[in-house]
Amino acid sequence: MKRTRWKQENYKEYPVMVNQEQKQYCDKRILEKIEDQFNYAEQGKSKVFFMRYDARFPQDDCEHADNHSFRSFQANFMKNLSRKGLKPQYVAVREQSREKHQHYHVCLWLDGNKTQNIHNHIQTAERLWRSQLGLPEGQGLIDDCTCSRTGTKQINGVMLRHDDPEYETKKADCFRRASYLAKINTKGNTPKGQWEVFSSRIPEK
Repeated sequence: MKRTRWKQENYKEYPVMVNQEQKQYCDKRILEKIEDQFNYAEQGKSKVFFMRYDARFPQDDCEHADNHSFRSFQANFMKNLSRKGLKPQYVAVREQSREKHQHYHVCLWLDGNKTQNIHNHIQTAERLWRSQLGLPEGQGLIDDCTCSRTGTKQINGVMLRHDDPEYETKKADCFRRASYLAKINTKGNTPKGQWEVFSSRIPEK
């Protein structure tokens, strides 16, 4: 799919991670997918719980150049969340710069009436990812995104309530964090025939 660069620091009314001076831009099609998931989540839920996680491979892994393991893990994780009545939705991207392995960034939307903390979900994701890769405990390959790339603490897990006076501010901040998935500089290194972007299906109206 052709990549369209988004060079503005706002996408519609939402701030995004664009830095014009450093020529760091976003992929418009990914911003559109993020917006679609936000809009759909708002339609069906009075409270929306938004969170992030990343999935990585062990450094010595040489077996998983395609997306099969991630797609299987993600499907199992979504089934697990669905069985709990959490109505999960997601957008995920594959990234690979010059390092040996790809990794995946994920945004997740859940029913905020039934959850309000990331802890159990991260634990479940870690268990399912470890099982998918056939690894023992203690690998720490699911990043809970509570630290920035510079090592500073950051909040992960935001409750979005329509009756919250700060709703629009919180949603804008969530959208900005989600736009990290759309950054272009670590895209384009995926092997031919492998997808870079994954998302929940939104039913047609």
